[in-house]
Amino acid sequence: MQQAGRQPVDQDPRRDAVIRTLRGVLDRDNSLSRCCAVRALGRLRVDDPDTLRRLSALLHDADPDVRLDVVVILGRLGQLEAVAPLIESLLSDPEGEVRIEAVRALAKLGATQAVEPLIRCLREDGLPELDLSVDDMEFGDSLEVQSQALNALGRIGDRRATMPVVDILSDPDYEDLQENGFEVLSQLDDARARTFLLEQLARGVKPLARRRAAQALAAPARRESCSGEAGELTHALISALRDADPAVRMSAGWALAGVDHPTITAPLTALLNDVDEQVRVEAATILLRARSPGVVEQLLDMLDDAPMGVRVPIAEILGMSGDSRAVPALQQMLANDEERLRYQAVTALGLLALPGPEQELAAILKDPACHANLRARAAAALGKIAGAVEPGTEGSDPDPRQILKALEVAVPDHNSAVAMAALTALTENMAPQAAVAFLVELLGGGSDVAAATPGEAAEEAETASDSAPPASAAPADRPIPESLRELVGAHSAQSSTLASILTAPPKGRSPEGPGTPAAVLAPAHSVQILAAALLGQRAKTGSVAVPALIRALECGDARLSRESLAALGRIGDLQAVEPVLQCLDTGDEDIRLAAIDALAGIGKRWGTPMLNAALSALLDDAQATVRERAVRALAETGGELAAQHLPRMLADEDRSVCRWAMTGLTPAMACPELSGQLLGNLFRFSADLRHDAAATLRRLNDSDSTTELLDILQDTEREAVHWICIDALGEIHRAPTGVAAG
Repeated sequence: MQQAGRQPVDQDPRRDAVIRTLRGVLDRDNSLSRCCAVRALGRLRVDDPDTLRRLSALLHDADPDVRLDVVVILGRLGQLEAVAPLIESLLSDPEGEVRIEAVRALAKLGATQAVEPLIRCLREDGLPELDLSVDDMEFGDSLEVQSQALNALGRIGDRRATMPVVDILSDPDYEDLQENGFEVLSQLDDARARTFLLEQLARGVKPLARRRAAQALAAPARRESCSGEAGELTHALISALRDADPAVRMSAGWALAGVDHPTITAPLTALLNDVDEQVRVEAATILLRARSPGVVEQLLDMLDDAPMGVRVPIAEILGMSGDSRAVPALQQMLANDEERLRYQAVTALGLLALPGPEQELAAILKDPACHANLRARAAAALGKIAGAVEPGTEGSDPDPRQILKALEVAVPDHNSAVAMAALTALTENMAPQAAVAFLVELLGGGSDVAAATPGEAAEEAETASDSAPPASAAPADRPIPESLRELVGAHSAQSSTLASILTAPPKGRSPEGPGTPAAVLAPAHSVQILAAALLGQRAKTGSVAVPALIRALECGDARLSRESLAALGRIGDLQAVEPVLQCLDTGDEDIRLAAIDALAGIGKRWGTPMLNAALSALLDDAQATVRERAVRALAETGGELAAQHLPRMLADEDRSVCRWAMTGLTPAMACPELSGQLLGNLFRFSADLRHDAAATLRRLNDSDSTTELLDILQDTEREAVHWICIDALGEIHRAPTGVAAG
């Protein structure tokens, strides 16, 4: 009997032949083949009466692994004919794991005829007499059977389970089942179950029981409130807000959070004055999420003389409030000596993104005595505030230009986390063209391109590169562009780190000669790497960023080269092809891998034969990681050379190379030779690629492979590989989700 809602697959002679063969394998002596055949039939979703009878008969198989696979598949197929044999396995199979899966299968089927057997399992402690042995644990599989039976009864939802569940949960020996049991009772929609939960909430001996009862009543109380009235459950939870145990009060509060009724506001608000710190904090969070009126004022009142354990979470809550009245209180926290409070206050101000704290945040950002994480968070907060302020006239409060200047000053910070946060916040608040121009200057672009058109900017950048001073020139020899002079002011490269960055030689080379302060060079290197990364996110093809990133490839620094290659791959400009190809000749494997990825990125946009040719030349590289990356890139870009070279990579000695080669094969490449190569990969690497190869055969709609695999299954001398063939057939003919074989 086929369940409604699933359509049979189209009839396919090859599929029919596979199903017939798999049914025959169920009768063979080889237990591994039987297991694989059971799983394959499940993958094909074969649920006709004959197959179901054959599978059910295997519930008496001598091999417990076969029985285990059968109960799992019967639950997955969803046919009610399987209920009776699954019940038999539940009540009589000597293997605990089989019984556990039988319970789960019955839960999936949702059959009411399973309720009484499940109740028996619950009452009889999971039928422990069936446990063949008990290992070093205190219990056998029977406890898990009992626990799964409890869950299954809740999923089925039959009210016959109510009193047996109540009886078990009333016994103190079954406290381990209490949490799941309370949840099951909340699912049964039975007045007796609700009465028991209310009793536990009001008079449970242990606080844990009362807390669990409150949690279990949350969903029923939410459903109750849908009628527009505050019913018995809501009032019971309100009463629990006065429980002696703070954990119970919090659980009751969160249970009420989902109740949509004005009655709950006053009692929840009263929790803001609770004697327990954590209860007050939880109540504030609940009320804020419910948008209850007056919550922010009460939170601000709570800050007076509050201990640190309360002030820190309140700062977090105020950040989520969106209320401008929270800003002054958070500003005061910035002057506190407690690092935790300052960090949370800075974070909250960033979430609010409201004017007022700019000066305090800027002071934190430029103070090297502050922790780097705090300073980085201050930079992010300043960026959020700047982004939320409408541009106004000069002298407006706050002036976004002043905020951006504070971020600009922090760009060359010695700590990379602070520099990255400042640079990210700064460029996010600049016009796209200006941001790219600024990043190019930090990278070493050497041209005033901020106000230029894209075409002019590229031309000026190229001219600046051609006329740049030699690497041996002093930093001060390189002029600072007008668009960036304001950042440096009267400072020189010796007195300002930012000036040293902007006057540094192009191509990222360090100035020659003794006496160069290391403290000047280190930030420049770090900022260049950050600038390259951000250019990859912001620049587009034809941008002035492309020549600057290409020049950065010549710097001789591995980190900067890798980041520049990644950026060029994301931008995808054809200008970068030749320079990226040159990086393939380096001896640094990481740079070579980055270059391959960059070519793949460019190839996705353009798909030029030159790119594919370069990638195909790497397929014979001695390094497996290089071959793998080249195969992956070739598979992603596709084209004629992919069709030419990917099939031969199926014979590579590295399994990852083979796996990636299979991903790039398309139906247009299908041919007998390719079919043979894929079949060969089913058995290589200890059959580790069998599912990948089978999935590829399926994608290629390869009919010859099915015939050959069926032939192997008939060859008794090749029994050792039958399980591989069965797994492959199951994947090749796998039914789409929600489709039955009929």
